Amino acid sequence: MNFLHFWALGIGAVALAAPVAVHFLTKPKPVRFGLSTVRFLREAIEQRKARSRFRDWLILLLRTLCVALLAMALARPLFQERQAVPTTGEANAQRVLVIDQSQSMTAGSGGLTNWSSAVVSATQYLESAQGLKAAVVFAGAKPRAVFNELSPNLAALREAVMQAKPLAERCDPRAALEVAAQILEKVKAEKKELIILSDFQRSNWGTLLLDLIPQDTQIQFHSVSIPDSGNIAVTSVRFASEPVVGQPVTMEVEIANYSDREVEARCNIDLQTWKRTLTAKILPQSSRTLSETVTFDEEGWRSGWAKLESNLDVLPSDDERPIAVRVRPPVSVLLISRQNVQEIPSSSFYIQQALQVALMGDESSNDDRSSTKSKTVQRVHPSRDALRTWPTADVFVLDHPGSLEEEALQMLASQMRRGKGLLYITSEMVDATNLQQFADLLGNDFQPPVDMIPPVENAARKDLFVRKVQSRDGPFSVLGTNNAAPLLKPVRFQGGLATRASANGMSDQILAELSDTSALMYLSSVGSGQMAVLNADLMRSNWPVQPTFLPVLSELTKSLLAQRGQGDQAFSGEPVVRVLPASLTSESKLQARTVEGTPPNDGDFGKWQWSAGQGAMVWSWQEPPGPGIYALDENAKSAWMVATSAPAIESDLSSLDKEVLTQRLSGGREVGFASAETNEQGSDDLWSWLIAACLLGLIGEIAALRWNRM
Repeated sequence: MNFLHFWALGIGAVALAAPVAVHFLTKPKPVRFGLSTVRFLREAIEQRKARSRFRDWLILLLRTLCVALLAMALARPLFQERQAVPTTGEANAQRVLVIDQSQSMTAGSGGLTNWSSAVVSATQYLESAQGLKAAVVFAGAKPRAVFNELSPNLAALREAVMQAKPLAERCDPRAALEVAAQILEKVKAEKKELIILSDFQRSNWGTLLLDLIPQDTQIQFHSVSIPDSGNIAVTSVRFASEPVVGQPVTMEVEIANYSDREVEARCNIDLQTWKRTLTAKILPQSSRTLSETVTFDEEGWRSGWAKLESNLDVLPSDDERPIAVRVRPPVSVLLISRQNVQEIPSSSFYIQQALQVALMGDESSNDDRSSTKSKTVQRVHPSRDALRTWPTADVFVLDHPGSLEEEALQMLASQMRRGKGLLYITSEMVDATNLQQFADLLGNDFQPPVDMIPPVENAARKDLFVRKVQSRDGPFSVLGTNNAAPLLKPVRFQGGLATRASANGMSDQILAELSDTSALMYLSSVGSGQMAVLNADLMRSNWPVQPTFLPVLSELTKSLLAQRGQGDQAFSGEPVVRVLPASLTSESKLQARTVEGTPPNDGDFGKWQWSAGQGAMVWSWQEPPGPGIYALDENAKSAWMVATSAPAIESDLSSLDKEVLTQRLSGGREVGFASAETNEQGSDDLWSWLIAACLLGLIGEIAALRWNRM
């Protein structure tokens, strides 16, 4: 219980002495009478004395109770959480409001939302008071301050709060509190106040720290969270693999049920000419992935939406999610080797044949496979074919390339940074030199787990076998067992390079080791792409003729292609940086547009400009709106698309309770707490009942006095 006016309790405590003093000061004194017979008089006196004693104590009790009740009524008791900061501003207070502006604040029912409650409470905190200065910081994916310092213009702040709207983005409490701390640190005042208005969504506020806020600041958490009655949301739309024209691909839609009841969800998918309706029952507090196979007949960008049908819940804004996906032409591979094409068998021959089977086996029939072979896996000689004549590819394969020129190394490094894959089969010291040059060019973008070194003298690398395999994920998982090493037992290797652990690489990038503990295969990220290294001389190994070679190489190629964009999903309010296709140059005339959804403020679609480091056009957009689909067009044709929406965590509306906020997350600081159901005046009307009880006490005293006279 809290009291609005503590001073009334002090006055009441003093006033309680008055009835007691009156009781003893007005106590009648005995009077002597000279009577000869006192027997009957004594009986009458004893009866009257007992009656008077009861009356006197009753009146004393009633008077004391009336004074106490009157003091309690004046003190205005409130049955609500203790508030460190009063709603009505105190004189000369310096007040900062942090208001959650994330998507979860749109949750509500019956016309009342978390956001509307926050606006009402915020305007009350911004009511005028003598000397009061305030600031407002909206907490979204990025903090947005109305003013960069405290201002006495409370009317402007109230107007900004009423004009603001919640955004389809997450909340970053840390960034918002950092801005609030900077504002508070600028002022020298005895009374600093910080009020945080939010639904205190567990996914966003669960790691809250108040260490940035000055220690002399009074902090209050003001919760506007409505009772969670359950939410059903589309949390993800993705493809099992990259859509390729003419090939079936599985589209996956994840729907989450955050309610305590089983629901039957109907989700409509609209991808322009392709439309489907997916249905499923989803258990309480769980999610389910619905899938459908789709085949695209044309390459290029596709856009659309996944929308829940007739879903009446507390958060309608997450019932739909935008989709932007690029349908690619068939995968192309460029084999770079100095080996003679006519040399059969050879290491490059084995690689080319295996890649051809892996990439074309499911794409075309036997009749037309030969006609498309040269288009899928192409081959160049690095010293005979000029670099400018090299065809573009999705995956580059280096096998016995010899010493590569710097221009070729730079081109391959640029391609990997832009999302392409590179498979390097190493067997000679010149390959180790090439890898070192890649590392020098790529810098921090490439940190291999091992360095290639010459074999130790008098230690021939022969009759080596696979000692250790990372089977749970990666290319060896295709063998269908958690321990693939026994399946590779017949494989033997000779030659190749020794390895040693590098200074900055991570050992979990190594996918397989040989019996001499050298790395057989590793996979490392390079910018937006990946590089795989197969440390083996395939001509001196029997692996190419073993049944495990083709599936592992095929899966390794898929791993290299995994970085190719399956679609372009981004989060609203958070930076988007995209390296655009190689067909675009610094001379390309690009135009941005909103395909569908929320348009950006002032038509700001970010910047697109040539990047010398990437060797490509780069689109950077600091604060994309959402939800929506946006495109960069060249000659009225989409060169790139991006779909923005709020992160899936915004759909989980579970909130932190008062004890967690005021105890665990307060960091030992004393903080206050208020909620949407209470305000400074309190909805508690106990004081009126106390006044009524006081009046009843006075009536009881009058009745007692009259009863005594009867």
